[in-house]
Amino acid sequence: MFRQCSGLLAAFSLGILVLLPLSALEAEAEVGVEVVEETAAAEGAEAVGKSPAEQELAEMRAELERLRLLQDLREARLRDRIQESQMEIQSIEAELSLAAARRRAELATMEAEQERLQAVGALQEARQQAEMLQQRLAQKHRQMEFQLAEIEMQGEALEHRHIQRQRERESAAFEHAQQLRQQSLTDTKFAMQQDELKLAALEQRQMAEAVIATGPERLAEPFVDGVLHISDRRIDLNEPIISGTGDWIARRIAFFNNESPQDPIFLVIDYCPGGSIMDGEIILRAMASSKAPVHVVVKNLAASMAAIILGDAPHSYALPNALIMHHQPMSYTFGNLAQQKEWVRLFENWAHRIHAPTAERMGITIEEFYARMYEQSVSGDWMEFADRAQELHWVQHVVREIREDNVRRRPEDPSPYQAYWGSWSSAKTATGERIRLPRPRALDFYFLYNSDGRFFIGE
Repeated sequence: MFRQCSGLLAAFSLGILVLLPLSALEAEAEVGVEVVEETAAAEGAEAVGKSPAEQELAEMRAELERLRLLQDLREARLRDRIQESQMEIQSIEAELSLAAARRRAELATMEAEQERLQAVGALQEARQQAEMLQQRLAQKHRQMEFQLAEIEMQGEALEHRHIQRQRERESAAFEHAQQLRQQSLTDTKFAMQQDELKLAALEQRQMAEAVIATGPERLAEPFVDGVLHISDRRIDLNEPIISGTGDWIARRIAFFNNESPQDPIFLVIDYCPGGSIMDGEIILRAMASSKAPVHVVVKNLAASMAAIILGDAPHSYALPNALIMHHQPMSYTFGNLAQQKEWVRLFENWAHRIHAPTAERMGITIEEFYARMYEQSVSGDWMEFADRAQELHWVQHVVREIREDNVRRRPEDPSPYQAYWGSWSSAKTATGERIRLPRPRALDFYFLYNSDGRFFIGE
Protein backbone atom coordinates (compact mmCIF):
# COMPACT_ATOMS: atom_id res chain seq x y z
CA MET A 1 0.00 0.00 0.00
CA PHE A 2 2.87 2.35 0.83
CA ARG A 3 4.50 1.67 -2.59
CA GLN A 4 1.23 2.34 -4.38
CA CYS A 5 0.88 5.70 -2.60
CA SER A 6 4.50 6.62 -3.51
CA GLY A 7 4.00 5.78 -7.23
CA LEU A 8 0.81 7.76 -7.38
CA LEU A 9 2.50 10.79 -5.82
CA ALA A 10 5.41 10.61 -8.32
CA ALA A 11 3.12 10.33 -11.34
CA PHE A 12 0.99 13.18 -10.01
CA SER A 13 4.07 15.40 -9.58
CA LEU A 14 5.38 14.65 -13.12
CA GLY A 15 1.97 15.34 -14.57
CA ILE A 16 1.94 18.72 -12.88
CA LEU A 17 5.33 19.58 -14.41
CA VAL A 18 4.39 18.38 -17.92
CA LEU A 19 1.07 20.22 -17.87
CA LEU A 20 2.63 23.58 -17.02
CA PRO A 21 1.65 26.18 -19.73
CA LEU A 22 4.28 27.00 -22.39
CA SER A 23 3.78 30.69 -21.82
CA ALA A 24 5.19 30.25 -18.29
CA LEU A 25 8.29 28.36 -19.59
CA GLU A 26 8.84 30.95 -22.33
CA ALA A 27 8.65 33.70 -19.73
CA GLU A 28 11.34 31.95 -17.71
CA ALA A 29 13.58 31.56 -20.83
CA GLU A 30 13.39 35.23 -21.88
CA VAL A 31 16.68 36.01 -20.21
CA GLY A 32 18.63 33.39 -22.28
CA VAL A 33 16.94 34.50 -25.49
CA GLU A 34 17.93 38.06 -24.83
CA VAL A 35 21.56 36.93 -24.48
CA VAL A 36 21.39 35.02 -27.82
CA GLU A 37 19.80 38.04 -29.52
CA GLU A 38 22.55 40.27 -28.24
CA THR A 39 25.15 37.79 -29.64
CA ALA A 40 23.33 37.64 -33.00
CA ALA A 41 23.24 41.44 -33.14
CA ALA A 42 26.99 41.55 -32.56
CA GLU A 43 27.62 39.01 -35.28
CA GLY A 44 25.30 40.96 -37.61
CA ALA A 45 27.39 44.03 -37.03
CA GLU A 46 30.53 42.08 -37.87
CA ALA A 47 28.87 40.66 -41.06
CA VAL A 48 28.32 44.09 -42.50
CA GLY A 49 29.88 44.04 -45.88
CA LYS A 50 29.23 40.30 -46.42
CA SER A 51 27.03 38.92 -49.16
CA PRO A 52 23.28 38.49 -48.55
CA ALA A 53 23.59 34.69 -48.59
CA GLU A 54 26.25 34.79 -45.91
CA GLN A 55 24.18 37.24 -43.88
CA GLU A 56 21.12 35.01 -44.09
CA LEU A 57 23.19 31.98 -43.11
CA ALA A 58 24.61 33.83 -40.15
CA GLU A 59 21.09 34.86 -39.06
CA MET A 60 19.86 31.27 -39.37
CA ARG A 61 22.79 30.02 -37.30
CA ALA A 62 22.11 32.63 -34.70
CA GLU A 63 18.41 31.70 -34.63
CA LEU A 64 19.33 28.01 -34.38
CA GLU A 65 21.71 28.75 -31.50
CA ARG A 66 19.02 30.77 -29.79
CA LEU A 67 16.48 27.94 -30.11
CA ARG A 68 19.02 25.38 -28.89
CA LEU A 69 19.90 27.47 -25.87
CA LEU A 70 16.22 28.04 -25.17
CA GLN A 71 15.61 24.26 -25.33
CA ASP A 72 18.60 23.56 -23.05
CA LEU A 73 17.35 26.15 -20.59
CA ARG A 74 13.89 24.59 -20.58
CA GLU A 75 15.31 21.10 -20.06
CA ALA A 76 17.60 22.28 -17.24
CA ARG A 77 14.77 23.99 -15.44
CA LEU A 78 12.53 20.98 -15.99
CA ARG A 79 15.20 18.75 -14.44
CA ASP A 80 15.43 21.11 -11.46
CA ARG A 81 11.70 20.95 -10.94
CA ILE A 82 11.66 17.17 -11.32
CA GLN A 83 14.43 16.95 -8.74
CA GLU A 84 12.49 19.20 -6.33
CA SER A 85 9.35 17.08 -6.87
CA GLN A 86 11.34 13.90 -6.22
CA MET A 87 12.69 15.38 -2.98
CA GLU A 88 9.17 16.32 -1.92
CA ILE A 89 7.99 12.80 -2.84
CA GLN A 90 10.81 11.34 -0.74
CA SER A 91 9.72 13.54 2.19
CA ILE A 92 6.12 12.39 1.80
CA GLU A 93 7.30 8.76 1.53
CA ALA A 94 9.27 9.22 4.75
CA GLU A 95 6.21 10.62 6.51
CA LEU A 96 4.12 7.75 5.16
CA SER A 97 6.70 5.27 6.39
CA LEU A 98 6.65 6.87 9.83
CA ALA A 99 2.84 6.78 9.87
CA ALA A 100 2.91 3.13 8.79
CA ALA A 101 5.38 2.33 11.57
CA ARG A 102 3.17 4.06 14.09
CA ARG A 103 0.15 2.19 12.78
CA ARG A 104 2.06 -1.11 13.06
CA ALA A 105 2.95 -0.20 16.66
CA GLU A 106 -0.66 0.64 17.43
CA LEU A 107 -1.76 -2.58 15.77
CA ALA A 108 0.74 -4.52 17.88
CA THR A 109 -0.58 -2.80 21.01
CA MET A 110 -4.15 -3.63 20.02
CA GLU A 111 -3.20 -7.26 19.36
CA ALA A 112 -1.51 -7.44 22.76
CA GLU A 113 -4.60 -5.92 24.41
CA GLN A 114 -6.79 -8.38 22.52
CA GLU A 115 -4.64 -11.28 23.75
CA ARG A 116 -4.85 -9.90 27.29
CA LEU A 117 -8.63 -9.61 27.02
CA GLN A 118 -8.83 -13.15 25.66
CA ALA A 119 -6.76 -14.34 28.62
CA VAL A 120 -8.99 -12.45 31.03
CA GLY A 121 -12.06 -13.89 29.31
CA ALA A 122 -10.64 -17.38 29.60
CA LEU A 123 -9.94 -16.80 33.29
CA GLN A 124 -13.46 -15.49 33.84
CA GLU A 125 -14.91 -18.42 31.95
CA ALA A 126 -12.91 -20.81 34.14
CA ARG A 127 -14.14 -19.06 37.24
CA GLN A 128 -17.72 -19.16 35.94
CA GLN A 129 -17.40 -22.87 35.29
CA ALA A 130 -16.08 -23.34 38.83
CA GLU A 131 -18.96 -21.32 40.20
CA MET A 132 -21.43 -23.28 38.09
CA LEU A 133 -19.94 -26.49 39.47
CA GLN A 134 -20.32 -25.20 43.00
CA GLN A 135 -23.89 -24.16 42.23
CA ARG A 136 -24.67 -27.62 40.84
CA LEU A 137 -23.25 -29.19 43.99
CA ALA A 138 -25.21 -26.78 46.15
CA GLN A 139 -28.35 -27.47 44.11
CA LYS A 140 -27.91 -31.21 44.56
CA HIS A 141 -27.42 -30.64 48.27
CA ARG A 142 -30.58 -28.55 48.39
CA GLN A 143 -32.48 -31.18 46.43
CA MET A 144 -31.44 -33.78 48.95
CA GLU A 145 -32.46 -31.50 51.79
CA PHE A 146 -35.75 -30.80 49.99
CA GLN A 147 -36.44 -34.50 49.57
CA LEU A 148 -35.71 -35.04 53.25
CA ALA A 149 -37.94 -32.11 54.17
CA GLU A 150 -40.63 -33.42 51.84
CA ILE A 151 -40.57 -36.75 53.63
CA GLU A 152 -40.84 -34.94 56.94
CA MET A 153 -43.65 -32.77 55.57
CA GLN A 154 -45.58 -35.81 54.44
CA GLY A 155 -45.45 -37.08 57.98
CA GLU A 156 -46.45 -33.71 59.29
CA ALA A 157 -49.20 -33.48 56.66
CA LEU A 158 -50.80 -36.61 58.01
CA GLU A 159 -50.80 -35.10 61.46
CA HIS A 160 -51.93 -31.76 60.05
CA ARG A 161 -54.90 -33.32 58.28
CA HIS A 162 -55.97 -34.79 61.55
CA ILE A 163 -55.59 -31.44 63.25
CA GLN A 164 -57.24 -29.72 60.27
CA ARG A 165 -60.33 -31.85 60.55
CA GLN A 166 -60.54 -31.04 64.21
CA ARG A 167 -60.06 -27.33 63.44
CA GLU A 168 -62.69 -27.47 60.72
CA ARG A 169 -65.15 -28.73 63.24
CA GLU A 170 -64.10 -25.98 65.63
CA SER A 171 -64.17 -23.40 62.78
CA ALA A 172 -67.66 -24.41 61.80
CA ALA A 173 -68.78 -23.91 65.36
CA PHE A 174 -66.91 -20.58 65.49
CA GLU A 175 -68.41 -19.41 62.18
CA HIS A 176 -71.85 -20.24 63.45
CA ALA A 177 -71.18 -18.23 66.60
CA GLN A 178 -69.66 -15.46 64.47
CA GLN A 179 -72.74 -15.35 62.28
CA LEU A 180 -74.85 -15.02 65.38
CA ARG A 181 -72.62 -12.21 66.65
CA GLN A 182 -72.65 -10.55 63.21
CA GLN A 183 -76.41 -10.68 63.14
CA SER A 184 -76.52 -9.20 66.62
CA LEU A 185 -74.03 -6.50 65.53
CA THR A 186 -76.13 -5.72 62.46
CA ASP A 187 -79.21 -5.39 64.61
CA THR A 188 -77.28 -3.13 67.00
CA LYS A 189 -75.98 -0.96 64.12
CA PHE A 190 -79.47 -0.67 62.73
CA ALA A 191 -80.78 0.36 66.13
CA MET A 192 -77.90 2.88 66.46
CA GLN A 193 -78.66 4.30 63.02
CA GLN A 194 -82.29 4.65 64.02
CA ASP A 195 -81.19 6.42 67.21
CA GLU A 196 -78.83 8.68 65.21
CA LEU A 197 -81.64 9.57 62.84
CA LYS A 198 -83.89 10.33 65.77
CA LEU A 199 -81.11 12.38 67.41
CA ALA A 200 -80.46 14.28 64.16
CA ALA A 201 -84.16 14.97 63.79
CA LEU A 202 -84.26 16.13 67.42
CA GLU A 203 -81.24 18.39 66.88
CA GLN A 204 -82.81 19.82 63.73
CA ARG A 205 -86.02 20.42 65.62
CA GLN A 206 -84.10 22.04 68.49
CA MET A 207 -82.15 24.21 66.05
CA ALA A 208 -85.37 25.21 64.35
CA GLU A 209 -86.93 25.93 67.72
CA ALA A 210 -83.82 27.91 68.79
CA VAL A 211 -84.32 30.37 65.94
CA ILE A 212 -87.48 32.36 65.45
CA ALA A 213 -88.16 32.27 61.73
CA THR A 214 -90.09 35.51 61.54
CA GLY A 215 -88.21 38.79 61.80
CA PRO A 216 -88.84 41.24 64.64
CA GLU A 217 -91.62 43.75 64.15
CA ARG A 218 -90.40 47.32 63.73
CA LEU A 219 -93.01 49.58 65.30
CA ALA A 220 -93.08 53.22 64.28
CA GLU A 221 -94.16 53.99 67.88
CA PRO A 222 -92.28 51.43 69.99
CA PHE A 223 -93.57 52.68 73.39
CA VAL A 224 -97.06 51.24 73.92
CA ASP A 225 -98.91 51.18 77.27
CA GLY A 226 -95.76 51.42 79.36
CA VAL A 227 -93.99 48.71 77.33
CA LEU A 228 -90.98 49.53 75.13
CA HIS A 229 -90.46 47.21 72.14
CA ILE A 230 -86.80 47.10 71.02
CA SER A 231 -86.27 45.88 67.44
CA ASP A 232 -83.16 44.51 65.74
CA ARG A 233 -81.94 48.08 65.02
CA ARG A 234 -80.13 48.10 68.37
CA ILE A 235 -76.79 49.62 69.49
CA ASP A 236 -75.28 48.78 72.90
CA LEU A 237 -73.45 51.33 75.08
CA ASN A 238 -72.27 49.27 78.07
CA GLU A 239 -68.76 50.55 78.68
CA PRO A 240 -66.85 53.75 79.46
CA ILE A 241 -66.95 56.21 76.57
CA ILE A 242 -63.36 56.48 75.41
CA SER A 243 -61.62 57.80 72.31
CA GLY A 244 -63.24 56.04 69.35
CA THR A 245 -66.53 55.13 71.06
CA GLY A 246 -68.25 58.14 69.49
CA ASP A 247 -67.27 57.13 65.97
CA TRP A 248 -68.20 53.50 66.75
CA ILE A 249 -71.74 54.57 67.72
CA ALA A 250 -72.07 57.18 64.92
CA ARG A 251 -71.18 54.66 62.20
CA ARG A 252 -73.89 52.29 63.38
CA ILE A 253 -76.46 55.08 63.49
CA ALA A 254 -75.43 55.97 59.90
CA PHE A 255 -75.80 52.33 58.82
CA PHE A 256 -79.32 52.04 60.21
CA ASN A 257 -80.25 55.37 58.57
CA ASN A 258 -79.01 54.08 55.21
CA GLU A 259 -80.99 50.89 55.75
CA SER A 260 -84.22 52.71 56.63
CA PRO A 261 -84.67 56.40 57.46
CA GLN A 262 -88.08 55.74 59.10
CA ASP A 263 -87.67 52.78 61.49
CA PRO A 264 -86.57 53.65 65.05
CA ILE A 265 -82.98 53.13 66.24
CA PHE A 266 -82.37 52.03 69.85
CA LEU A 267 -79.28 53.03 71.85
CA VAL A 268 -79.46 50.69 74.86
CA ILE A 269 -77.46 51.62 77.98
CA ASP A 270 -77.24 48.77 80.46
CA TYR A 271 -74.41 50.18 82.59
CA CYS A 272 -72.36 53.16 81.41
CA PRO A 273 -70.32 55.34 83.85
CA GLY A 274 -69.83 58.05 81.21
CA GLY A 275 -66.48 59.06 79.75
CA SER A 276 -65.01 61.30 77.05
CA ILE A 277 -66.83 64.61 76.49
CA MET A 278 -65.67 64.86 72.86
CA ASP A 279 -66.77 61.33 71.95
CA GLY A 280 -70.04 61.90 73.81
CA GLU A 281 -70.53 65.03 71.70
CA ILE A 282 -70.02 62.91 68.55
CA ILE A 283 -72.84 60.62 69.73
CA LEU A 284 -75.11 63.62 70.44
CA ARG A 285 -74.48 65.07 66.96
CA ALA A 286 -75.11 61.67 65.33
CA MET A 287 -78.47 61.39 67.13
CA ALA A 288 -79.42 64.97 66.22
CA SER A 289 -78.63 64.51 62.53
CA SER A 290 -80.29 61.07 62.26
CA LYS A 291 -83.36 60.99 60.01
CA ALA A 292 -84.54 57.85 61.75
CA PRO A 293 -85.74 58.55 65.33
CA VAL A 294 -83.18 57.51 67.97
CA HIS A 295 -84.55 56.08 71.25
CA VAL A 296 -82.13 55.92 74.21
CA VAL A 297 -82.93 53.31 76.89
CA VAL A 298 -81.32 52.91 80.34
CA LYS A 299 -81.66 49.62 82.20
CA ASN A 300 -79.28 50.05 85.18
CA LEU A 301 -77.02 53.11 85.21
CA ALA A 302 -76.39 56.17 83.04
CA ALA A 303 -73.87 58.46 84.72
CA SER A 304 -71.99 61.58 83.68
CA MET A 305 -71.72 61.77 79.87
CA ALA A 306 -74.16 58.85 79.51
CA ALA A 307 -76.73 60.87 81.52
CA ILE A 308 -76.22 63.82 79.12
CA ILE A 309 -76.79 61.50 76.12
CA LEU A 310 -79.96 60.17 77.77
CA GLY A 311 -81.34 63.64 78.59
CA ASP A 312 -80.54 65.19 75.17
CA ALA A 313 -81.97 62.24 73.19
CA PRO A 314 -85.16 62.95 71.21
CA HIS A 315 -86.74 59.90 72.87
CA SER A 316 -85.50 58.62 76.26
CA TYR A 317 -86.62 55.77 78.52
CA ALA A 318 -85.52 54.15 81.77
CA LEU A 319 -86.65 51.30 83.98
CA PRO A 320 -88.02 52.45 87.36
CA ASN A 321 -84.96 51.36 89.35
CA ALA A 322 -82.38 52.61 86.86
CA LEU A 323 -79.96 55.16 88.32
CA ILE A 324 -79.19 58.43 86.53
CA MET A 325 -76.39 60.62 87.87
CA HIS A 326 -75.16 64.14 87.03
CA HIS A 327 -72.06 65.87 88.37
CA GLN A 328 -69.62 68.54 87.33
CA PRO A 329 -66.99 67.46 84.79
CA MET A 330 -63.67 66.33 86.23
CA SER A 331 -60.20 66.75 84.77
CA TYR A 332 -56.55 66.18 85.58
CA THR A 333 -54.29 69.01 84.40
CA PHE A 334 -50.84 70.39 85.11
CA GLY A 335 -48.90 73.48 84.08
CA ASN A 336 -48.18 77.02 85.22
CA LEU A 337 -50.83 79.45 86.47
CA ALA A 338 -51.51 80.99 83.06
CA GLN A 339 -51.92 77.55 81.49
CA GLN A 340 -54.25 76.47 84.29
CA LYS A 341 -56.40 79.60 83.78
CA GLU A 342 -56.63 78.90 80.05
CA TRP A 343 -57.57 75.31 80.76
CA VAL A 344 -60.24 76.37 83.28
CA ARG A 345 -61.81 78.70 80.69
CA LEU A 346 -61.94 75.86 78.17
CA PHE A 347 -63.28 73.50 80.84
CA GLU A 348 -66.02 75.96 81.87
CA ASN A 349 -66.97 76.38 78.22
CA TRP A 350 -67.33 72.60 77.79
CA ALA A 351 -69.33 72.34 81.04
CA HIS A 352 -71.71 75.06 79.85
CA ARG A 353 -72.18 73.38 76.47
CA ILE A 354 -72.99 69.94 77.87
CA HIS A 355 -75.06 70.97 80.93
CA ALA A 356 -76.96 73.96 79.51
CA PRO A 357 -79.66 71.81 77.79
CA THR A 358 -80.26 69.83 81.02
CA ALA A 359 -80.52 72.99 83.16
CA GLU A 360 -82.83 74.54 80.58
CA ARG A 361 -85.17 71.50 80.67
CA MET A 362 -85.19 71.76 84.48
CA GLY A 363 -86.04 75.50 84.24
CA ILE A 364 -82.94 76.63 86.18
CA THR A 365 -79.54 78.15 85.39
CA ILE A 366 -76.30 76.20 85.22
CA GLU A 367 -75.12 77.82 88.47
CA GLU A 368 -78.33 76.71 90.19
CA PHE A 369 -77.93 73.24 88.67
CA TYR A 370 -74.39 72.95 90.09
CA ALA A 371 -75.53 74.33 93.47
CA ARG A 372 -78.29 71.73 93.73
CA MET A 373 -75.73 68.99 92.94
CA TYR A 374 -73.88 69.81 96.16
CA GLU A 375 -77.14 70.15 98.06
CA GLN A 376 -77.86 66.52 97.18
CA SER A 377 -74.35 65.18 97.88
CA VAL A 378 -71.16 66.47 99.48
CA SER A 379 -69.26 65.12 96.46
CA GLY A 380 -71.58 66.86 93.99
CA ASP A 381 -72.73 63.52 92.55
CA TRP A 382 -76.49 63.99 92.09
CA MET A 383 -78.10 60.62 91.45
CA GLU A 384 -81.76 59.75 91.20
CA PHE A 385 -83.82 56.72 90.35
CA ALA A 386 -85.76 56.91 87.09
CA ASP A 387 -89.12 57.90 88.59
CA ARG A 388 -87.57 60.92 90.36
CA ALA A 389 -85.35 61.64 87.33
CA GLN A 390 -88.47 61.86 85.17
CA GLU A 391 -89.77 64.63 87.43
CA LEU A 392 -86.46 66.48 86.99
CA HIS A 393 -86.75 66.10 83.17
CA TRP A 394 -83.61 63.95 83.00
CA VAL A 395 -85.58 61.25 81.18
CA GLN A 396 -88.87 61.40 79.28
CA HIS A 397 -90.48 58.04 80.05
CA VAL A 398 -90.33 55.48 82.84
CA VAL A 399 -91.17 52.08 81.37
CA ARG A 400 -92.59 49.19 83.32
CA GLU A 401 -91.32 46.61 80.80
CA ILE A 402 -88.77 46.32 78.00
CA ARG A 403 -89.38 43.67 75.36
CA GLU A 404 -86.31 42.64 73.37
CA ASP A 405 -88.10 41.72 70.15
CA ASN A 406 -84.67 41.52 68.46
CA VAL A 407 -83.70 38.30 70.29
CA ARG A 408 -84.58 35.71 67.61
CA ARG A 409 -82.10 32.96 68.59
CA ARG A 410 -82.01 31.05 71.87
CA PRO A 411 -79.00 32.33 73.90
CA GLU A 412 -76.43 29.60 74.55
CA ASP A 413 -73.53 31.57 76.05
CA PRO A 414 -72.47 30.61 79.60
CA SER A 415 -73.57 32.67 82.56
CA PRO A 416 -71.09 35.31 83.81
CA TYR A 417 -70.40 33.22 86.92
CA GLN A 418 -69.49 30.21 84.76
CA ALA A 419 -67.54 32.33 82.26
CA TYR A 420 -65.41 34.02 84.92
CA TRP A 421 -65.08 31.06 87.29
CA GLY A 422 -61.57 30.26 86.04
CA SER A 423 -60.34 33.80 86.74
CA TRP A 424 -61.69 33.87 90.30
CA SER A 425 -59.43 32.38 92.95
CA SER A 426 -60.67 29.81 95.39
CA ALA A 427 -58.89 28.10 98.24
CA LYS A 428 -59.49 25.27 100.67
CA THR A 429 -59.26 26.30 104.30
CA ALA A 430 -59.85 24.60 107.61
CA THR A 431 -63.39 25.97 107.60
CA GLY A 432 -64.08 24.91 104.00
CA GLU A 433 -63.90 26.35 100.50
CA ARG A 434 -63.58 30.12 100.04
CA ILE A 435 -64.37 31.92 96.79
CA ARG A 436 -63.21 35.45 95.91
CA LEU A 437 -65.87 37.47 94.10
CA PRO A 438 -65.05 40.35 91.73
CA ARG A 439 -65.42 43.85 93.10
CA PRO A 440 -68.89 45.23 92.26
CA ARG A 441 -69.18 48.10 89.83
CA ALA A 442 -69.67 51.69 90.97
CA LEU A 443 -73.02 52.29 92.73
CA ASP A 444 -73.62 48.52 92.83
CA PHE A 445 -73.83 46.32 95.96
CA TYR A 446 -73.75 42.60 96.76
CA PHE A 447 -77.08 41.47 98.21
CA LEU A 448 -75.77 37.97 99.02
CA TYR A 449 -76.53 35.37 101.66
CA ASN A 450 -73.11 34.40 103.03
CA SER A 451 -73.68 32.90 106.47
CA ASP A 452 -70.77 30.43 106.16
CA GLY A 453 -68.31 33.06 104.92
CA ARG A 454 -67.74 31.14 101.67
CA PHE A 455 -67.66 34.29 99.51
CA PHE A 456 -65.31 37.22 100.09
CA ILE A 457 -64.01 40.34 98.32
CA GLY A 458 -60.40 41.52 98.38
CA GLU A 459 -57.51 39.74 100.06
